[in-house]
Amino acid sequence: MRGDRRALVQRFHGHLHDVWTRLARSVPGGWVEEASGMRCIATGSSSPSFNLALSAEGLREPQAALAAAHDRFAGARLRWLLKLQPELDRAVVEQARRRGLEFDEEPVFGMPIRAWAARAEVTSDAALSIDVAGRDTIHDAVHCFAAAFDAAPEEVGRELGPNLLTVPTFTVFVGYVAGEPVASSMLATTRDVGLAGIYSVATRPTQRGRGFGTALTAAALAEAGRQGYDTAVLEPSPSGEAMYRRMGFEPLTTYLEAVVSPGDGC
Repeated sequence: MRGDRRALVQRFHGHLHDVWTRLARSVPGGWVEEASGMRCIATGSSSPSFNLALSAEGLREPQAALAAAHDRFAGARLRWLLKLQPELDRAVVEQARRRGLEFDEEPVFGMPIRAWAARAEVTSDAALSIDVAGRDTIHDAVHCFAAAFDAAPEEVGRELGPNLLTVPTFTVFVGYVAGEPVASSMLATTRDVGLAGIYSVATRPTQRGRGFGTALTAAALAEAGRQGYDTAVLEPSPSGEAMYRRMGFEPLTTYLEAVVSPGDGC
């Protein structure tokens, strides 16, 4: 992984395009449009995290690209997330900063799956069982995520609910203890770039400290390996970073993210 890091960063960028495009198109009313070299991806959520702009191939004029993305989201009256990779999008980052946008950093971690499998020693409460979510159990994953991130289940379910079951490259896992859902995770794969992404790892606050997050991540990694993927990637939350490092994930790159409202200049 270290030998060709830039190529892996480019592959991850392609993976982001694929995952978010598939997610948006799975949500009723979601849309994906190209705007002067920016790909605008929207689920229509009130949360800007689910409406984002990524740089696309052919971006030549960063000022025009930013303006076009701003106009598209403003026309839809949506808050959105400008998500840029500083190595690949240097000119866009510079232009965005000149326009007054302030960025937060979002780390990306990666790990060779075979190396993980060779040394994996996943330990969690023996009472935990893990299933692949289906039509009757996808809402269990929704409730785990909502509880973990203090969100309303009805809001989470719009983007991370039954629509996920319509995307063949997404697999949702749910962990149970005594029949009660306690944790969840999602695997999202992109065959074109050969990457397996781990998303939405969530444990109910009352169930933390029992290894459930590690176990649900491991379930996604094992399925990725079974499907023939050799590299896993994820964007860790601050609270989950130490867990992923213990599993063998290493920093790959860092994205820059800025939230933009319809009334902001961009």
